[in-house]
Amino acid sequence: MVAVLFLACTGCGAVGEPKPPLLNIPARSTDLEAAQRGSQLVLFWSLPALTTEGFPVKDLERVVMLGLETGAGSPPGSAFKAGAHQLAVLDHPLEERFKAGERIQYRLALPAAPGKQMALAVENYNWRGRSDGPSNIVVVEIASAPAAPDRLQATPHPGAIRLEWPQASGASSYHVYRSTAEKPAFTLVGSVAEPAFEDRDFRWGSSCAYFVRSYLKTSTGVVESTDSPLVAVVPQDIFPPSPPAGFEAVVTEAAVELSWAPSPEADTAGYYVYRRDPSGPAARLNADPLAAPTFTDKTAQRGRQYTYSVAAVDNKGNESAPSAPQQVSVP
Repeated sequence: MVAVLFLACTGCGAVGEPKPPLLNIPARSTDLEAAQRGSQLVLFWSLPALTTEGFPVKDLERVVMLGLETGAGSPPGSAFKAGAHQLAVLDHPLEERFKAGERIQYRLALPAAPGKQMALAVENYNWRGRSDGPSNIVVVEIASAPAAPDRLQATPHPGAIRLEWPQASGASSYHVYRSTAEKPAFTLVGSVAEPAFEDRDFRWGSSCAYFVRSYLKTSTGVVESTDSPLVAVVPQDIFPPSPPAGFEAVVTEAAVELSWAPSPEADTAGYYVYRRDPSGPAARLNADPLAAPTFTDKTAQRGRQYTYSVAAVDNKGNESAPSAPQQVSVP
């Protein structure tokens, strides 16, 4: 009995190896991007979601933005760390302003004169002042930014919303940004050399908003202007299809056979056929739009002369001009 009790108690109070306390150092950011916009630098990066030990970040105290004027190319990490100076600081309480892992942007005044290059990085610190080191380093050539476009106009056309604006001083090309009711965040939808753009990816009756930035190319990317004035439009489909082409009328023993080429517009709903005799105006022969580009007129009377035409109609009820007329005599 004593032996059994002794064996049972040999495992009591067994303690594993003590674990060191967590360091809670935020992992370094690895996706920094930077670009010049007007007289500012805009930095984009993701805040860390995990620590260097793989645990969720809980005490991200501050993020320091670092810069170093440099020659062509990115300097080695050690040289950057030794010579970089602080450009700006995002500090406590970061957890109340941003979510862990959130991609953020920060604007700061240009830290160098045009013609210079700046190496940039961000560094994440915990409350003890410890970090995992600077992020990836990006290099931006500072330049004199082009003027922002002004007097932007947006005009609906058949199949497109056309944007136009005057040529901007110093611009080599333009970036066009759009927001829609379905996708409210502005996104880049076009890059053009001339001061005009046609947006064909839209929906009738759905609001769109646009702005344009001028830009010029540098050795490290592009320099954009500030935003043009915003312009918004709710395009309404008031544009009819084109008149049907290739319209033909053939008299047979029992009827007049009509045919034409399908209208090219995607929103074409069908066709209306019109007939006119010398004594009166043209009358529509079908109450509802025809789906197919053919029609058989069995009501034509012998010994009469008729003039036929056809018009296309779209889903909104917009009717085209009539086709070229075809005149027939029914024997």
